[in-house]
Amino acid sequence: MANRSRRKRNRRAVRGGIGQRIAVGLSTLVLVLCAASITFGLFVRQTGADGKARPLRVALLNGTGIPGIAADAQAGLVRLGVEVVEVGNAERFDYRESILVARKRGGEVSLLGEAIGCGHVVRQLDREAFEDASLILGADYRALKLGWKQEKDLAE
Repeated sequence: MANRSRRKRNRRAVRGGIGQRIAVGLSTLVLVLCAASITFGLFVRQTGADGKARPLRVALLNGTGIPGIAADAQAGLVRLGVEVVEVGNAERFDYRESILVARKRGGEVSLLGEAIGCGHVVRQLDREAFEDASLILGADYRALKLGWKQEKDLAE
């Protein structure tokens, strides 16, 4: 009889241990995500020539031919702390994949690419460029993590 009560206590202890492990794991995950968010914010806001902190400046270009998607993407970038300095069309509309082009700040641009899920980050550094980067939206624009407001298609 005493053996049965010990087994029940042991089962309860094991179940409690699993719950504690899950809680510790979730807490660790939350801490890592918070640290990543703070780190991203520190990298995106860099010091300008006047000594004041300024956000990453990005030119946002539509390379799909679908009207209005660059304007929709602007809100998502602004939520990330990015200053969108230009919204317009790319030179052509046949981009299959979105491209993030670093013009001045390569490291911060790479972090932005990771944050929005853009797999193609290219460095074309140019000291004369006003913007720090250019984001050219391609046919895969919906895969970018920019909080799209509505569905857009070629029928519009």
